[in-house]
Amino acid sequence: MWMPVDNDLVVVGAGPTGLSLALQASLMGVRVRIIDRRPEPRIWAPALAIHPRTMEILRGLGVADELVARGLSNVDLSVHGGDKSVTGTLGDLRLPVTEFPFVLFAPQPEVEAVLAERLAGIGVGVEWGSELRALTQGDGGVECSVAVDGEERIIDTRYVVGCDGAESTVRRQCGIEFRGRNYRDSIMIADIGPIDVLEPKTAHAFLAPRGILFFFPLLSGKWRLIGPAPGDESPAGARALVRRHCRGEIEVGGVAFIKVIRPQHRLAGAYRRGRVFLAGDAAHVHSPAGAQGMNTGIQDAANLGWKLGMALRGGPVALLDTYEAERRPVARWVVRLTGLAHALEVSELALLRWGRRWAALPIASLLLPRPRLMSMIARVVSGIDTKYRSGAVDAPRFASHRNGTGRRLPDAEIDGPVPRLHRIVDAKTLHLIVFEQLEPRAEEQLLRLAANTLSVHRIRRAHPGVGRVAWVLVRPDGYIATSGEGGDLTAAERYMRRWIVEDPAPAT
Repeated sequence: MWMPVDNDLVVVGAGPTGLSLALQASLMGVRVRIIDRRPEPRIWAPALAIHPRTMEILRGLGVADELVARGLSNVDLSVHGGDKSVTGTLGDLRLPVTEFPFVLFAPQPEVEAVLAERLAGIGVGVEWGSELRALTQGDGGVECSVAVDGEERIIDTRYVVGCDGAESTVRRQCGIEFRGRNYRDSIMIADIGPIDVLEPKTAHAFLAPRGILFFFPLLSGKWRLIGPAPGDESPAGARALVRRHCRGEIEVGGVAFIKVIRPQHRLAGAYRRGRVFLAGDAAHVHSPAGAQGMNTGIQDAANLGWKLGMALRGGPVALLDTYEAERRPVARWVVRLTGLAHALEVSELALLRWGRRWAALPIASLLLPRPRLMSMIARVVSGIDTKYRSGAVDAPRFASHRNGTGRRLPDAEIDGPVPRLHRIVDAKTLHLIVFEQLEPRAEEQLLRLAANTLSVHRIRRAHPGVGRVAWVLVRPDGYIATSGEGGDLTAAERYMRRWIVEDPAPAT
C-alpha cells in the first residue's frame, strides 16, 4: 500500500536524545515534527553529567558554548573514607586533542532547554501533549495515530524514531523485545542543600560498607544526592541516609525532587523495524552509575540523524542499516560497564562491601592524583575512544583503524580563521579535510559528485592522531569515514558512491 506523507520524520519524545536527533536531522534539511505526551517541558530529571565526546557532538549542533555557560566545568572529585580523603580533578582530564577535556555538570532540563531553544531558532517546535497511540507502516511511510486533547489525529511521515524512554510505545508497537532484568539494589536521587560544610565546585563521594554516597554540585548552589536507597523514601529518609553515611558530620536542610529507582539493564532486540527506529532509553537502559544514559542517547542521535538526512536527500537507504551495526555494540558495552559500576557502588554482596571498606580509598588514592591514569579511564568512559569496526566506515571489521578510519576525528589547534579543527566540522555535511596539496581536478570531481553533501577544507599541516595522511573524509557525527596517504581521492569517491549518492532519486 502506497502511503502519501506530509513530512520526513516524526521524533517521539522530547528528551535529550529526541531533541538532539531532531536538531541533527533539521540541520540537514529534514522536515521534522517532535511529539511528546507530557504537557510541558520537565523541570527535573536525574541525568546531570555530560562527557567530553558528547560535548563535541553538541558543539557540532551549535549548543556547546551555551551549555558550558549554564553548567559547571571546573569540578574536582573528593573521595572520603573514614578520617582520610583524596582529591583529584574532573576539570582537566588530560584527554588527547579535544576542546572539552572535562566533565560538564548541567542538569538534564537545562540540556533540553538549550536544545529546544536551538530548534526553535530554526523553526522547529515540540508538540506537547501529543501521545502516540499506534503506528501503521506502508510502502511509502508510516501513519502515526496521535491523541491530542482527547482527539485522534493522523500524522503521515517517511520515518519515525522512538526516543520515548524505557517504556517506549514505539518499541511496543513494533513488537521489539527488550531483554534484560532489574537490579536487586535500588538507589535514591534527590536535590538537597545548600550544604556549607562541603567544598563547593567539588563532587564528593563518601565510602561506606553499605554503598557509596555521592554529592554532585549544581550551579544553583544545591547538591545532587545519589546513593543506596534507604527504607524511607521521604525527606526524613534522605536526611537519615546522609547522617548515617557521613557519621553525622553533614546535616541536610532542604530536600527536593526525591526519586527512588530500581535500575534495570535491558537492550532492544533490534534498533529498526522497517521505517521505524529506536534511540536512547527506548533502545537500551542501564544503571545511572557512570553517567552514561544521557550521553549514550545523544551519541545515538548524532549517528542516526545524519544517516536519515542523507537517505532523505537521495542516498542509498542501506546507510540506515549501519545505525544498528555501529551503535548496538556500544550500548551492549555500556550496559556491562554500568552494571559493574552499579555493583561497586551499592551492591550488598559481602565481597563488594569488604572492598568498599578496605580497598576503595587506596584505589582512589592511586588514581585521583595521577592525571595520566585518570585520562586512561576518562577516554573509555567518555566515549572519546569509541570506534566503529563495521558500518559506514571504509575499513574491514577487524581492521587496525589505520589512519584513524572508524575513530572520531581528533581535535587540535590549527592555522586558519578558527582556532581548532572541530570548529570547521559541523553537523550539516560530510567534510573533506585536505592536509597536503592535491590536484584541483580531483577535488572538483568529488564536489560535482557530492553536490551539497560535502564541504572541503584545506589545512596547512598534518593532523595529530590520524597518521601521516594527505586527507580525511569526516562524517557529520565527527567520525572518520576514510582517508588517504596520497593525492588520489579514489577511496573518498568510492565511499561517497556507496553510502551517500548512489541513488539518483530521493528516498521514498
